[in-house]
Amino acid sequence: MRKLVFYFFLPLFIVLFPISSVLSHDSHGKMIEATHPYPAINVIVNNQNLSTYLLEFKISNFKLISLNDSSEINKNEGHILLLINNKKKIMVTEETYKLSADLLRVGKNELFVMLMDSNHSLFTRSNDIIYTPKLIYKDK
Repeated sequence: MRKLVFYFFLPLFIVLFPISSVLSHDSHGKMIEATHPYPAINVIVNNQNLSTYLLEFKISNFKLISLNDSSEINKNEGHILLLINNKKKIMVTEETYKLSADLLRVGKNELFVMLMDSNHSLFTRSNDIIYTPKLIYKDK
């Protein structure tokens, strides 16, 4: 009977535990609720040439600060987190950023642009991460 319980519940635990951790917000890292007026972010992508894309961030109600500076608690300030294809993370502190085409794969690339404080906590509004998605299609 002990073997039956062991062999039944062990595989069940192995399968269900990773699924539950992916579905939780723990996989996003730390989060912090933004203050009113809530920040908003958008990004415009301009293909400058074959090797560079210029990203222009349109931010409201948020102050960009240097990576070396500390955010004040309950203030909408920090930096931009650029996530490329769910793998490459880039911290941005300016309203424009030159993205090297070498960081992109041929075909469709997903960018997620999020706001973070200096402690690398993601800003949220009503527990939803403040972000904007963008697709970039790279030719050969």
